[in-house]
Amino acid sequence: MNLSIPIASLAFVFASAIGAITAQPELALWHFNTDGETGQYYTGAGGIMDTGTLCDVTQVQYSENFVYVSCEGLPRYLTAPFPDGNPSNPTGQGHLFKIPRNPEYNMGSPTQTGLGHIGLLVNGVVIFNAADAMSYNNANVWHQNAVFFENDGFDCAKGHPAMGAYHHHQLPIRFDAALEVESDICDDFPSDALISLDPSAHSPLIGWAWDGFPIYGPFAFDGEDGSGGIVRIETSYQLRDISVRQTLADGTQLAPFQYGPEVGAMVTPAIPPGAEPVEAVLGAYMEDYEFVLNNGHLDEFNGRYAVTPEFPSGTYAYYATIDADYNSAYPYFFPFYRGEVETDNLPGPGGGVVIEELVQTYDPTVGVADAAEYESVELAPYPQPASGVLFCAGDLPAELFDASGRVVLQASGSAWSNGVDVSALPAGTYFLRRDSRVVPVVIAR
Repeated sequence: MNLSIPIASLAFVFASAIGAITAQPELALWHFNTDGETGQYYTGAGGIMDTGTLCDVTQVQYSENFVYVSCEGLPRYLTAPFPDGNPSNPTGQGHLFKIPRNPEYNMGSPTQTGLGHIGLLVNGVVIFNAADAMSYNNANVWHQNAVFFENDGFDCAKGHPAMGAYHHHQLPIRFDAALEVESDICDDFPSDALISLDPSAHSPLIGWAWDGFPIYGPFAFDGEDGSGGIVRIETSYQLRDISVRQTLADGTQLAPFQYGPEVGAMVTPAIPPGAEPVEAVLGAYMEDYEFVLNNGHLDEFNGRYAVTPEFPSGTYAYYATIDADYNSAYPYFFPFYRGEVETDNLPGPGGGVVIEELVQTYDPTVGVADAAEYESVELAPYPQPASGVLFCAGDLPAELFDASGRVVLQASGSAWSNGVDVSALPAGTYFLRRDSRVVPVVIAR
């Protein structure tokens, strides 16, 4: 029997049956390290090196207004190599980040994202914006697009380290998930990456920005109210129609010493040393793009207010955008923060999170902050996240359905008690239902 749950019914189930849980995705949906696994990377000789440092998220603590996330910045998926000559390998960073639980809009001038980490993925890996810290002629006008200039230095999961700090400038999916593949590194050095693409299902929540708003993958409901079916969420940024780089997108006329290279000219990147010249095609620089209102689904922050599986009443959310070929689409994550930024997370002098309030520690093996509540309903799937076998105690049958409401697994109570194989399911957020009770389940790869 293949049951399906209409979106309206799904929202009702979320709101009524597990209101306390869906109100806490900032606690429940991290990829917790519950098995002691450590980060690993490919060596230049083709072997695999163990970092000896825990991957994923190691601890989540929380108060009424903040979530404190401890992690080393290392993913569970294999990283490296970095063929552009990057001498670094991923190493533990000892991160502690502070994420607002009740984000507020910034009603003043937008806060632009800067260099370094701008948010955190659910697996404890940081994300960067589109910049690679270099500009044409070092004039700080035409800023290099990292996804263009550093493409040959990304691993299969589209990440790389900066002095050991592994990060992503773009959605962490395999290069070969695209219809037009832009790197062949996955052929020799495959990685599971953070998520796989499923155009028929709402993409999972993949992380949080420093203003507390969630970040989603590229597929979601067409309508902001949850209507219209699942579509690829399109950015409203597009390439400008220019052949020379003498003006900015807002019409500012530059002085000659501020000009960028003509479109198609050959330029030599500053790093790595001895780099070969490359063609400065349109899109090589961040200033090659412009925001066009209503050109896509998203606003100038690369987000929108919308209904999502985790927020059936709606939330402002950012989206990691891709193009029609499933390659990364500028601005990749977001160029500005929509909300008030928790500045303790920002890199540089004066940064650094210190817990200065009474907090509780979230227990991922129970699945909710309040274990007593779950003991009363006898519905606590484990482990969280799951990768191979998922368990759930109890005598009654239960079903697992994805974010679009499709049932993907059904089994008897005894089968769930003995463990149900979920290894064939794509990574993402699912929901386990028994009677009218529903809890989220994270499947990781």
